[in-house]
Amino acid sequence: MKVTVNYDYTQQELAGKKEVFELADGTKLGGLLRSIDEKITGEGNDRGIDTTYKTTLAENQLNGCVVFVNGSAPGKMLDTELKNGDIIEFVYGFCGG
Repeated sequence: MKVTVNYDYTQQELAGKKEVFELADGTKLGGLLRSIDEKITGEGNDRGIDTTYKTTLAENQLNGCVVFVNGSAPGKMLDTELKNGDIIEFVYGFCGG
């Protein structure tokens, strides 16, 4: 299945504006966020950029203020099962991150 991720301005220098991921059926949002963090951390290390406030998770909890799936914040955020065509957006600006 394919899902689209729209990155917030805090992540764009390391991840770009948008990315389409090919995921296995049954992938949960938490799994996707962990893989995104690996990419962000790797890019930051390669380029000498601190990623403390750019990752999506901190100690297995959301590092940002808002994560939307198809326009709304899911109740069981990290356990939300993604579906083909989902659009995920990170919005850090609500708390000045």
